[in-house]
Amino acid sequence: MKRTQERVLSFHPDILENVSITHGYNITHSFPVHFHTTYNLGIIELGERDIHYRGSKYTLKQDDVFIIQPFEPHSCISKNNPGHSYKIVSFELKNASFFAGLVIDNPELRERLKELHEEIEIQNDSPELKRIFEQILSLLIPYSSESKTDISTQQHINSVNIAKQFIEEQCHRELSLKEMADKAFLSEYHFNRCFHKLYGLSPYAYYLVCKMKKAKTVLIKNKSILKATYETGFFDQSHFTRLFKKHIGITPGKYLKDNSLY
Repeated sequence: MKRTQERVLSFHPDILENVSITHGYNITHSFPVHFHTTYNLGIIELGERDIHYRGSKYTLKQDDVFIIQPFEPHSCISKNNPGHSYKIVSFELKNASFFAGLVIDNPELRERLKELHEEIEIQNDSPELKRIFEQILSLLIPYSSESKTDISTQQHINSVNIAKQFIEEQCHRELSLKEMADKAFLSEYHFNRCFHKLYGLSPYAYYLVCKMKKAKTVLIKNKSILKATYETGFFDQSHFTRLFKKHIGITPGKYLKDNSLY
């Protein structure tokens, strides 16, 4: 029997500021511990997915709606053959909010999410997308509470955020922990500790995520794996390919092929 191919499609509608949408089909790849820099609101379309999140294991099934907090380390794996399919909308919130649970059982929210994903596949910049997304946020926010930060970390938030922005802007080149820490005017030890406490993982892990995010953009823009390799600071295409697949789930070539029609 021919194996159904894995596909990952990305959409970046101009009408929705700081919002991206991902559709994954027949995903069998296991994702090691990682995080996202945005809120990720997803729905399982087919199959099942195991996810380890905040010290617990969850099995997400068809039609389950889930929300993953920014910078929350988690890992996941498909439970099915040929895999599971999911659709995710990634976004930022002006007021930081904390979602205590992973799964949200709200039939209306589920339907609006399905509507959003169907609409973007028909028309990438449909005016309807904004209306639907606003409805989704109005249904989602009641499940959140105000985010709280440890007092000992609070005093370093501004300096750590300066370093975080530096990492985002300079992720295309080689960065050392000392270089990052210097931007925050902290020792390497205290910077690493504060960054981890604030975002849930190390500065280096964040640096790699930023590299892969940039790699996806360069791939789509230039249609070249070699250019994406060099523009994200790699000198070895095989190393770039391995890391890309580890973080994204498919190879750069497959990602480029899947997204060439969108």
